[in-house]
Amino acid sequence: MTGERTPKRRMSAERRRAQIIESARRVFAESGYAATRTREIAAEAGVNEAMLYRHFPSKEELFEASVLESIDAAMVRATENAHGISRDLAGSASDVEDGIRRFFTDLADLAVDLGPLIGATGFGPNSPVRTKLIERLDALFEVATAITVNGIPDLMRDEIDVRLGLEEVFGALWFSAEMARWTGRTFDRETVLDQMMVTVFHGIIELPEDDDATQTA
Repeated sequence: MTGERTPKRRMSAERRRAQIIESARRVFAESGYAATRTREIAAEAGVNEAMLYRHFPSKEELFEASVLESIDAAMVRATENAHGISRDLAGSASDVEDGIRRFFTDLADLAVDLGPLIGATGFGPNSPVRTKLIERLDALFEVATAITVNGIPDLMRDEIDVRLGLEEVFGALWFSAEMARWTGRTFDRETVLDQMMVTVFHGIIELPEDDDATQTA
């Protein structure tokens, strides 16, 4: 019948929850945990606060769902991939390179997806959510360290602190992603990973030969 409106289909509870989580990530990343208000998240998601509280009774629970659960998922992926990566790391040089690149790809994706949230929360005032964030990241790097050490024990340099090295890699990836975001540039993940692989395997600077050592030889 002309003039009749087709009734709008209601969004499922699952889709609505996902929409609120994505909105919360944006607001938390912009304002940090302490300064964020639930009404701001509700407005970003296009819902009222009553609807938001139906899905998440508190701001802390919303933070856990939007940030901490994502880190937990990354830990699960890292653990599930551990066997395949370990096999690569015990293989040929190309297998080792492929395995490490896949591992760095996961870290790069985490830096892109959660970097702004980690920065906004980790550098903000101390709070229960900041403590939980640090605990999750600490556990993630413990898993990553175990995978690396168990996968390539014969290839590790004695002077390398694996845990510290992985933190440095993540820090570099995180900063590259943030610089792209701050300057409005596209984050070219593959180019960044290419550079990271060159740095890990070959370094950046080649020291000149010592003249005295050359003459003595």
